[in-house]
Amino acid sequence: MNYKIAEANNGDRLDKFLTEKLKNQTRSQIQKLIKNGGVLVNGKTVNVHRFLRIDDEISFVEVTKIEPPIVKARPTVMLEPKIIADEIDFLIVEKPAGLLVHATNQAEKNTLVSWLLKKYPEIAGVGEEKNRDGIIHRLDRDVSGVMAIAKNQAAYDHLKKQFKDRQVKKEYLALVYGRLPQTQGEIDLPIGRNKDGQFVAHPWRHQLKLDAKDKVAKTKYKVLEYLKDYSLLEVTILTGRTHQIRAHLSAIGHPILGDQIYKPKREIFNFLRRRIKVVDPGRIFLHSQKIGFNDLTNNWQEFTAPLPKILNDFLNEKRS
Repeated sequence: MNYKIAEANNGDRLDKFLTEKLKNQTRSQIQKLIKNGGVLVNGKTVNVHRFLRIDDEISFVEVTKIEPPIVKARPTVMLEPKIIADEIDFLIVEKPAGLLVHATNQAEKNTLVSWLLKKYPEIAGVGEEKNRDGIIHRLDRDVSGVMAIAKNQAAYDHLKKQFKDRQVKKEYLALVYGRLPQTQGEIDLPIGRNKDGQFVAHPWRHQLKLDAKDKVAKTKYKVLEYLKDYSLLEVTILTGRTHQIRAHLSAIGHPILGDQIYKPKREIFNFLRRRIKVVDPGRIFLHSQKIGFNDLTNNWQEFTAPLPKILNDFLNEKRS
């Protein structure tokens, strides 16, 4: 059983397309089949979020014949956030790298939300989405740093509006490859998905988005320090798109050290006539160090989280 994509399904996402075709399987089952390599597009395994194009050919193979991918095991111990501030209406925590904020369609159990519900059961139901109790914003699993959690619906609505109106101050530290020629600047590139479903930054085309589905994204940076072949940046985001900082810095030729998604494709790459070796700091060198917002009484609140020891030690090593 094969499918060939016609114009009517151009731009459809693979898992959604197959959900319409395979009525006897749930979307979750189809996503699992894709992830296990049981679905091929043009003869190749693809991402669940692959967007289809005209004349793409979808075929199926026996999953039992496919060698399972080698995946690094996640820690079985529960990673716990550090409480920075515990107020009546909100909670400020420092999320450690490796801790997922909320469960996905894989129904992960050890998440920030599961920890919150055990320690603060009153947060249950706060928010707008299932399994995201109290969550107003998120950090990628492998990114650490400060987060604000709403403890009641009034606080959620109040903070959510500030995020929507871009009134929240979000400041990050990032160590990137290469020396940025300008000590400060702004990256204004829309964020969308490539053909494999990965979030990427697209260039503007005559002041228009490359793809209508792309979302406007703006990132500001300031160079704090140059370290040999690297630049330590203070980054602020004016929008909150998935992988925004990572995709933006990669798009301008300065990927973040330790980033496994947007890392350079070669172990040694050329940058402005310099040969730079790809190194591993032990995790992605991206940390949310500061958040600021107005509380329910409209008083400005600001909280910080210091750079984790593993990143601080790596930084000091490069300084020596």
